[in-house]
Amino acid sequence: MDVKQPLVSIALCTYNGEKFLAKQLDSILNQDYPNVEIIISDDLSNDGTAAILEDYAAKNRNIKFWINDSNLGFNQNFKKAINNCVGDFIAIADQDDIWLENKITLLIKNIGDDLLIYHDSEFIDDQDVPTGKSTLSHHRFVKGNCSKNLLYYNCVSGHTCLFKKELLKLIQNFPSGLYYDWWLAYTAACTGKISYLTDKLVRHRKHTESSTSKDKIEAKSLRKMHLNLFLSHPLTPKKLKEFIQSLLIGYDELNRNTFSLKLFTLLLTNFTSLYYIRKRSVFSLLKIMYRESKSN
Repeated sequence: MDVKQPLVSIALCTYNGEKFLAKQLDSILNQDYPNVEIIISDDLSNDGTAAILEDYAAKNRNIKFWINDSNLGFNQNFKKAINNCVGDFIAIADQDDIWLENKITLLIKNIGDDLLIYHDSEFIDDQDVPTGKSTLSHHRFVKGNCSKNLLYYNCVSGHTCLFKKELLKLIQNFPSGLYYDWWLAYTAACTGKISYLTDKLVRHRKHTESSTSKDKIEAKSLRKMHLNLFLSHPLTPKKLKEFIQSLLIGYDELNRNTFSLKLFTLLLTNFTSLYYIRKRSVFSLLKIMYRESKSN
C-alpha cells in the first residue's frame, strides 16, 4: 500500500515576470515529488504575467493564483503567498529561475527534525547559460545554532528554502526593514534547527531586472536597523542579545566620534563568526571592519 507523501506548498510571487515565468512554472510542474500545490500571488503586474498565470491555472488544478488589488512590495507579497499555503511544508520560488526536477524530493528527504533546509544554486544569465558561479562561490553555509553568523550576512536565499509550516508560528511578522528569507533563516537558527545541502538544485537567474539586483551596500543606519530587529526577536538567545546591545553602543559612539574603538574591537574579536559567511580574505575583512567603525 502506497503511503501518500505530505503536501508541499510552493509559494511563488510574480511581478512583471512574463519573460521567464513559463520556464519556471514548467520546472515546478515537472518536479518528481508527487504532492504539491502552487500558490501564486501576483503584485499587480502590468505586462503579460496575468495571462500566463491564467493559462497555466486553467490546465493545472494544483495552481491557485490571485492578483493583488494594490502593489504590496517584495516582503509583503511573499507573506501573503506563504500565509495562503496549506501544506505541512512550504517551498519558496522566484519567478525567473529553473528548478531541477528532484529539488523537492531531496529537501523533503533531508529535512529530518530541522525546521528549515536550504541548498546551493547554480547561477545562469538571461540566456540560461551558466556563469560558472554558485551561491557557495561567494558564501559559506551555516547550520544548527548559527544565529550569530547571520547578524551581518545572510546565505539563505528564499528560492532555496523548504521549511515546516510550524516555523511560521515562531514568527510574528516579516519586518519591512529585512528580507523575509533572512528573517526565516534567523528564526530557524535561533532554534538550532536549520541545515543545508550543497547540491545545486536551482538554476538561479542573475540579471538586471531581478528584484534584488539593484541592492546597494548596506549603510550603517540599515545595519543598526537589522541589529535592532534581531535584538527584538523573542527567540534571540540572552548572550547574543547582550552582544548585539554592545554592538549598538559602538554604533551610537559614531554619532559623537569619527571612530569607535569599541565597535572595531568587537568586530575584530568576533570576526570569525560575524564574517564567516562571506568568503573574503583577512585583509579585505580588516578593511571592511575598519570602514564599519568610522563615521560616514
